[in-house]
Amino acid sequence: MLLAACGDGGAAAPPHVIVLSLDTVRADRLGCYGGDRSRTPNLDALAAGADRYLSCVATAPWTLPSHASMFTGLFPFEHGTHGFRVAEYVDNAHPLHPEHLTLAEGLRAAGYETAAFVANTVYLANRFGLAQGFETYEVRRQNAARMTDRALRYLDDRDPGAPCFLFVNYMDAHRPYGMAPASELARLPEEEHPAMLLERLCERVMLGGEAPGPLGERVSDLYDEGLEALDREVGRLLDGLRQRGLLNGALVLVTSDHGEAFGDHGIVEHGKDVYESLISVPLIVKRPWQVQGATRAEIASLVDVPGLIAGSIPGTTGILLRRDFPRLPGDHPVAAEVHFARPRELLLYGERFQRERTALREGRFKLIVGAGGMELYDLEADPDEQDDLASREPAHALALRSRLDSFLDAGRYRGERLAPSPASAAQSVELRVLGYGGPK
Repeated sequence: MLLAACGDGGAAAPPHVIVLSLDTVRADRLGCYGGDRSRTPNLDALAAGADRYLSCVATAPWTLPSHASMFTGLFPFEHGTHGFRVAEYVDNAHPLHPEHLTLAEGLRAAGYETAAFVANTVYLANRFGLAQGFETYEVRRQNAARMTDRALRYLDDRDPGAPCFLFVNYMDAHRPYGMAPASELARLPEEEHPAMLLERLCERVMLGGEAPGPLGERVSDLYDEGLEALDREVGRLLDGLRQRGLLNGALVLVTSDHGEAFGDHGIVEHGKDVYESLISVPLIVKRPWQVQGATRAEIASLVDVPGLIAGSIPGTTGILLRRDFPRLPGDHPVAAEVHFARPRELLLYGERFQRERTALREGRFKLIVGAGGMELYDLEADPDEQDDLASREPAHALALRSRLDSFLDAGRYRGERLAPSPASAAQSVELRVLGYGGPK
């Protein structure tokens, strides 16, 4: 029965699982989360007939640890896939250890075809271990249109007698925003080139200590343009699923690995801290045969992705997967972590980002612990995290700190820490193109 045909022929068949990871998309830029609805009509339409989690917290403000959490159901302090301190330029990220069970491995063992099409050529490259369990794992930096084309070709070529797990990573909201062809970017004057404008904003805010001003607004607009192009292609992928008779009975999950900052808290881009602009991400889950949407108030995390998927798979397969991936929104503490900075920050910003910071969400409150002590925010009253309550509510802050420490101590990864394999010449170029720095 597990290997029965799985088009839109019956709810008892194991569903196709489609996971879309919208790299660098912060929740508040989607219309269904309060952003400009003209930018994301397709994602908003999907959310209208799905479960939309009002609050989803990325486990880290950058790609590798967050995707490791999506795939394993573990926080970075549990899976050990995160950054580490160095005194000079190096690709300072631990790969995912093969001892960890991934969602793709679990689904493949259950008879699923597993395929991933990935546009992030740096921290989703094979050398970081996230290909575990995927029969097909293609990494190529290209725009959303080409990513959608590739995913649709896979759907046409796959074995129709088996359910599929399809993972697609889009990069159009990541630097340099929009994934325009190099030939097109080369024709732009320097003052209009997205990467150059972003460099100027980084210098203004993180080196000069100035407010982002009109330059920040211009860069933010470019980000929205990339998001608009991304939404258009997500819509085309969903239409392609519908035309092939695959959408209604599939589980479709849309989320992001982290957000993006445009000057708030003295930060531009991502990977540097655990403020909301960097870790508040969308989570939209359309269950098989779902037609009516619902808003979910439980605080979700990227560690819930495997459990949410397992919960929609019927029979023994679903039971076994739920044992392996038990976490669901609302039934565990929710944390976000940053362990030091990426290569760019090592070169340009010195000690400022050579630090570890951890956030704990509990109801409307958020505690941040790390360099500089503790910060406490009431996110309902202060969503931009401007009013630190820690000095005025020390008992509350200390109580949250105690719960966070207990959570971290109980699950801390104590296994082998893998060293990253050296980047190839092409991968070093990609590091620079995507804003992670490195010597030429």
